[in-house]
Amino acid sequence: MGGIDVTTPQAGFYRTRLTRGSVRVGVRLHHGPPLDPVTGEVLDRSWRWMADVNGEPFADFDRIWPACAGEPISEQEYRRYCARQDWARDQAPDSAYARPGRRLDPLSTTSPLPF
Repeated sequence: MGGIDVTTPQAGFYRTRLTRGSVRVGVRLHHGPPLDPVTGEVLDRSWRWMADVNGEPFADFDRIWPACAGEPISEQEYRRYCARQDWARDQAPDSAYARPGRRLDPLSTTSPLPF
């Protein structure tokens, strides 16, 4: 029987929901040295697994992996998730697309249409 081995993270691109009822986000998993959150410089620390959600560092790796393991996506699709969030922050800042993890209200006038 085939299945996903969730004991070892796999570098790549995935999608998931941060909370129930929220919009999907793009996730990039990678292994390497951590970056300084203020300057972005590489820190002299041991390598670790890290996750970026829609292009931004996500602190809680254990919350992302293995939740996203079953939904791998292409890098191009991951970039679309990043671009959608950037657009929403400018055009619809109160929407769930601008703030990942926020519950999506399909009847809200602040949320852009999904197509």
